[in-house]
Amino acid sequence: MKKILLGLITVSLLSACSSNPEKLQGANDTYQKSDISIPGFSPLATGGVNLPKQDSTYELPNIDIQKGEIVDIRPPSTPLALIKNSLTQFDGERALIVYSNEQASVYNLQQIQRLLKEENIGSTINGAILTTDWHNTGRVDDKINTEIQYQIEQISVRDASALTVSIKQMRRDGIIFTPSVAEKQRYTSTRLNHFISVLTNAYNEQQKNLNNASVGAFQSGLITDTNGRVALSMEATFDQAWEKLGSVLSKVGFTIKSETVGRGQRELKYSPLDQEDWLRLGINEPELEKGTYFMQISAIGKQSALVITDEKNKALSGEVAQAIYQALSAWLAN
Repeated sequence: MKKILLGLITVSLLSACSSNPEKLQGANDTYQKSDISIPGFSPLATGGVNLPKQDSTYELPNIDIQKGEIVDIRPPSTPLALIKNSLTQFDGERALIVYSNEQASVYNLQQIQRLLKEENIGSTINGAILTTDWHNTGRVDDKINTEIQYQIEQISVRDASALTVSIKQMRRDGIIFTPSVAEKQRYTSTRLNHFISVLTNAYNEQQKNLNNASVGAFQSGLITDTNGRVALSMEATFDQAWEKLGSVLSKVGFTIKSETVGRGQRELKYSPLDQEDWLRLGINEPELEKGTYFMQISAIGKQSALVITDEKNKALSGEVAQAIYQALSAWLAN
């Protein structure tokens, strides 16, 4: 008997829950039923007693109240500053996020197009603007057959980049309609937050894998690049070269001060090693002054090249370049 009662209670509770999108948007209270007339009251029977006359000051007006617009109770969405040192805004049409140019290698139209493809949403890129194909909004609180087209734009200036998301078109049951400002904010902010969140998680996972992976030894040698500079050619992909160099630069006297992975650049500080350290490598100590230097990795497929320059952007040359690159080559082969 207890099991039967429990089953009946469960069924009644489930039947009270609704998956109707319209009910998810509106409040289930008596305020929505404001078109019901105010009830009237019959006068009290006096029973022979003389009662004071009713004062009309506080009498409720006997009028019909017109029902107002249905109130959308869904909370508003706002663009979130999920990128470090970023700024966000909704300007009435677009949700946007502004971030440093250094992070543009992670947050750009190509990465967004890849993400959309994984979600089975087609898109086209024309210059700095990406337009999605028609697709379902993906919200359970939307009415059935509500579809949307987004327009994503990438803006780059001298010191910063930005991604903006706006609604190109919306339609319901095949009929195009103009979304309200609240709807524009809801859909553009939600979609922008989704893009940034997924791309950030993917980048963090990639960096975690790179940090945990042990890059093996690979061969390298001196070459002259297309700009006529002495460079170190490496039989390694960009990720392999970047990771391995990060662990061996200190063995040649370089300390990493800052780095930009997306551009393959590092700022270095050089402090000469002891002469004995160079002798162990079988290399004569280079006449390289103590100070700030920069390194740049360029890569094509499974081939990479390294160039080290000074503060005036002048590449190492002659015996100095030969000694530094030979020393690095020896450590990269270990």
